[in-house]
Amino acid sequence: MTENSNKNAIVATVTSGKGGVGKTFFTVNLAASLAAKGRKVLVVDCDLGLANVDIMLGIHPRLTLRDILFGSAPAEDVILSTKAGFDLLPACSGVREMAQPLLEKIQTVKTLLQSLEGYDVMLLDTGAGIAETVLQFNLLAPRNIIVLNRELTSITDSYAMMKVMHQIFGRDTFSLVVNAVADEREGERIFHHVDGICRRFLGFGTDYLGLIFRDEAVPKSILRQEPLVLAGPGSKTAACFDRIADAVCRWGTPLPRVEPPPGPERCARGILH
Repeated sequence: MTENSNKNAIVATVTSGKGGVGKTFFTVNLAASLAAKGRKVLVVDCDLGLANVDIMLGIHPRLTLRDILFGSAPAEDVILSTKAGFDLLPACSGVREMAQPLLEKIQTVKTLLQSLEGYDVMLLDTGAGIAETVLQFNLLAPRNIIVLNRELTSITDSYAMMKVMHQIFGRDTFSLVVNAVADEREGERIFHHVDGICRRFLGFGTDYLGLIFRDEAVPKSILRQEPLVLAGPGSKTAACFDRIADAVCRWGTPLPRVEPPPGPERCARGILH
C-alpha cells in the first residue's frame, strides 16, 4: 500500500435503501477491522442531518464537518483519532443547514477528500434512501456498498436506490452486504434474489461483498459504544467483518476527478421518470 498518497486510496460509500438496517454499525466495524489489518482508515460521517458515528463510538467532538463547510476550520482540527484505530471526520445532528446542504457544499467535501493524504481507505457513511443529498454523496466514491437485510422493504428500497443511481448517473457497480442473517444460506439467498432482479431489469449484476450474522452481542456493543470486532474478536460476527475487510483491501480504486454535479432539475426529472 502506497504511503502518504491518496491516489491509491480505496474510497467507498456505505449506504442503504432504508434506515435501520445496521449501516453505521457496519461502517464502524469494517473500519475497525481494516485498521486492525494495518490500514490507515478515515470514516467520514456523511449523514449530515442525523450523524451518529460519533455516538456509536462514545465520542463528543468539539468541531464537526459543519465547521469546515460553513466555517473556516481546517480538516486537521476536525478529524479525530478513535479508540477503534481509525480516524473520524464527524458531522452534526439536528442542524437544519446540514440536513440539505447545497450541491457546492457536497462538492467541497469531495475536494476535501482528495486533498487529504496518508489514508489507505476512506469510508463515507451516507444517509439512507434516494434523497438528493444521499445520491450526491454516493457519487463521491467509485464504489458503493449497500447494506440490506431480510426485510422486504429493505430489499425493495435497495433495488430502488440502485435503479435510480443507474438510470440517472450510469452507476452499475454495487457491492451488497446482507446483515443480520441466520446462516450463510440465508445471506446467499437474499443476495441472489436482489442480484437476479438487477440482472433482469437493469442489465447488470452486483458484487456479493459478504454477510453479517445475526448476533445478540450487536445491540450490547452498541449500548457500550464499542465496536463488536473489538469487544468479541473471536466471534463469528467478527470473522464476517474480517473477510469483508480482506475483500475491500483488494479493491484499490482511485478517487475520480472532480466534476460539477448535475443540476437539481435534471436529477428531479430523472427520479420521477
